[in-house]
Amino acid sequence: MSLPRPVKYLLLLLLAFVAGTLYLRLLRDHDWGSSLLIALACAPFVVALWKFRDWCTARAQRAGRNWRASREERKRANRA
Repeated sequence: MSLPRPVKYLLLLLLAFVAGTLYLRLLRDHDWGSSLLIALACAPFVVALWKFRDWCTARAQRAGRNWRASREERKRANRA
């Protein structure tokens, strides 16, 4: 089952928020208020970095496919 893109990013945002809050509260000994506030500020940044990573990976895959295709064409041209 594949989730629609907005739902996927909403779940990722929620996961980043919860993970950040729990990390700050339990491991860094912040109180709940500051943990929630910091996590609320950092969660969109984490999702943006995640989307940027996906974009870079997809772009590199496209560039690799294009390079391999042009390499095959050059090989065929040199043989002829």
